[in-house]
Amino acid sequence: MSDAPDPTSDEALVERAQQGDAAAFASLVHRHSGRIHGIALGMLRNEQDARDVVQETFLNVHRHLDGFRGEASFKTWVSRIATNSALMKLRRRRRKPETSLELDLPTAPGEERRERDVVDLRPLADQVHENAELGQQIRSAVEALPDKYREVLLLADYQQMSMQDIGQALDLSIPNVKTRLHRARMTVRAALQDYLAGQR
Repeated sequence: MSDAPDPTSDEALVERAQQGDAAAFASLVHRHSGRIHGIALGMLRNEQDARDVVQETFLNVHRHLDGFRGEASFKTWVSRIATNSALMKLRRRRRKPETSLELDLPTAPGEERRERDVVDLRPLADQVHENAELGQQIRSAVEALPDKYREVLLLADYQQMSMQDIGQALDLSIPNVKTRLHRARMTVRAALQDYLAGQR
């Protein structure tokens, strides 16, 4: 059995691309562009903006590829670049003050002033791989969220960003990030209740 590295792996393609192999770079673009488009479309909800993010992401990847040292996987590195590009577009959209959180979802008096435990939807995520219909239900519920809740949910649960990083990216306090994430997850859970009850 040979222990030779897989010549089609991201690591091998990156090494070749760093040496000027245009075909290797094209292979990386082809392999990851669909996922990057999905990340951008989920965050921005605009097809042209998502395509712009894909283009900007790989322009940045090409520009900075020589500095990639593999501390994280190439997939993670590209995802971070794409997320940052999408966040920059989100920031440019924010030219007016946001409405109060209380206008979107009912809350108890004073709820916004205290930090809440965040409901974790990851157990549901484990089922998505086994149930395509459930996956579609979750995607539809996430898509229906107001922008400010959906973007926090996507950054936390899909991009695995920390509360601090999300707060810095969106110019929010950590308690506000946690509040929005909690409400986003609770709204998604409520939207899935009827479907899940029918599966029992």
